[in-house]
Amino acid sequence: MSNKSEHKMDYDLLVIGAGTAGKSAALKAVSLGAHSAIVEENGFAGTCLGKGCVPKKILVSTVELYWRTKHAGQLGLTRVESLGIDWATITAWKDQMVESFSSDTKSLLERQGIKVFQGAPKFTGKNKLTIGDRIITAEKFVIATGSIPARPTIEGIEWAITSEEFIDLKSFPKRMVVIGGGLIAMEFGFCLARAGVKVAILQRGSVVIPHTDDEIRDALIEIGREAGMEFHTNVSVNRISKDRTVEANVNGTVENFPSDLVLVATGRPPNVANLNLGEAGVELEQGGVKVNEYLQSTSAPHVYAAGDVLGKPQHTPVAWYEGPIAAQNALNGNEHKVDLSLLPTVAYTIPALGQVGLTEADARKRGYKVAVKRLPFAMSPAVVTNDTEGLVKIVYDEETEKLLGVHILGARAEDIIQIAAVAMRGGLTLKDIGTMHHAFPTISEVFFWACADIPPDPMLGLVVLSQRA
Repeated sequence: MSNKSEHKMDYDLLVIGAGTAGKSAALKAVSLGAHSAIVEENGFAGTCLGKGCVPKKILVSTVELYWRTKHAGQLGLTRVESLGIDWATITAWKDQMVESFSSDTKSLLERQGIKVFQGAPKFTGKNKLTIGDRIITAEKFVIATGSIPARPTIEGIEWAITSEEFIDLKSFPKRMVVIGGGLIAMEFGFCLARAGVKVAILQRGSVVIPHTDDEIRDALIEIGREAGMEFHTNVSVNRISKDRTVEANVNGTVENFPSDLVLVATGRPPNVANLNLGEAGVELEQGGVKVNEYLQSTSAPHVYAAGDVLGKPQHTPVAWYEGPIAAQNALNGNEHKVDLSLLPTVAYTIPALGQVGLTEADARKRGYKVAVKRLPFAMSPAVVTNDTEGLVKIVYDEETEKLLGVHILGARAEDIIQIAAVAMRGGLTLKDIGTMHHAFPTISEVFFWACADIPPDPMLGLVVLSQRA
């Protein structure tokens, strides 16, 4: 790359947003020798580290530890019935972690020679960005401003909170109504339900967590109901009262849902409203920056985008993956395309739900000769640690025995799904996986045994449930 002195512009590349996508883009740019800068309006932790998945995982993992310990009397632990949760202390620990992430990120960027600006950026020309009184120019841009919580137009919406406010709660309620039925709604719903809160999920659509395998979804809902959760679909919320009662039309019938806390979790639209993108010629599509397969703006070739600002899928690994691709393509030409075909995803419910590849329904729609294998956790070595909730479902091509999709609901699903993703990336067959050496007894064995053509260790008296569909 050329030095700044050889340029008309201030920078070769200017990254807008210092979350996961922005940080990875800036680091890639400087590794390529580009004269680079980054601008961030808020904290340098971004959505994931500061307001999303990391704070959420801290809350969820703490509640899961509480819940498992509370139900561990049969394992020999005593006085578990007196166990409690100090939510304010959990939140304080979360805040400490987030502050550390933010300061560490800013220091890392500066140590790598990236110029860091803080303030509210907006385009005031094709290659011009204004931050307060400062004007900065750049040859190329990467937009990585993430997403923000949706606040739907509902009467009394001011009496509800979003996920970003939820993670700052100092205490938890006795009753909570969640408006929405996606990942965030289900994760926080299960989190508080396991803490003893009465939770009602109100989903506008016909199913919760769409794009999930039907059988796995049904199993998760059954677990949630056993935990005291309510699930209502085809819901239209009419209003939220000051006392946090939610009035809604449920399948044509008006119902009232009393609560102490109303959580609105109806998605996270891209955070682009204040960027003045029209000045740079950037067009939007469904609220996000419209890009081609190289993450290049279809209307402004000097602008690229990565992460949540594109719309969907909104996952931290996607942002970390897309940031460097956007930076490299912006600086060296369009050489790298995005491939999200084998993206593992996780819902941090309790237990967690991990997925990679196609659902059974999607595989059938694509014309595969579909076969299915299933193994409940209760019929695997997971019983040794009393982790009996959930199941593994393997969707595969009956002719080649190649895996088409893996769906795991149960303990450590967030870890086991990584193994499945690697196996699918490597093109392994059921036989390859089922005959592979694995440590015993472990929870992750549930995946290997689900692929095997013989039952798990007969010493456990277990029987694998498999079915050719």
